[in-house]
Amino acid sequence: MRLVGKKFVAMATLPFVAAAMAFPATTFAAEMPNFAQAPTPLAASGLNAADEIQTAVDLAFPLDDADAAGTRLAAHDAEPIDDELECMAKVVHHEAGNQSRRGQLAVAQIIMNRIESGRFADTICGVANQPGQFFRTSSYNPDRSSAGWQTAVAVSREARDGRGDEVVPGALFFRAAYASTTSFFRTRQQVAALGGRVFYR
Repeated sequence: MRLVGKKFVAMATLPFVAAAMAFPATTFAAEMPNFAQAPTPLAASGLNAADEIQTAVDLAFPLDDADAAGTRLAAHDAEPIDDELECMAKVVHHEAGNQSRRGQLAVAQIIMNRIESGRFADTICGVANQPGQFFRTSSYNPDRSSAGWQTAVAVSREARDGRGDEVVPGALFFRAAYASTTSFFRTRQQVAALGGRVFYR
């Protein structure tokens, strides 16, 4: 009888255990590490309330169905990664690897915008490695087998081919939203605020 009673209790509690497992013990704040690093008030960051909401959405839901599909496509993509695409993917991965696909696309599109502007280098690697701008890509070696790298490659290919929506039309520069606005950015037109960054023409 005692054994039967134990079995009955275990079976009765099983639905509650399953329900608890269906809801991981994570908080919304835990999904948004950039907000924890943002000591600057909203007004000082250059973001308005709508921008802040969009940023929260981008950070809380980093991959939508299209993102997942893009990652799967990149993982099985037989097209080789040439030097220029690799330079862009490294910048995207390094600068926005923890952002949504739109946030990553914004960084990739800045590189293409710079090439088209005629004010920077005329190649992707030239823009990426320009002194004082991004970084020396040859010194950055991410894990090529990771899903994050595959997404960065897929996003970079999309930006280079001119596919998809323009996330930051004409933007040439960006800064962290929590950083103080310098005189350089105060003289420029803000294009968008996305993923904890503010983009300018």
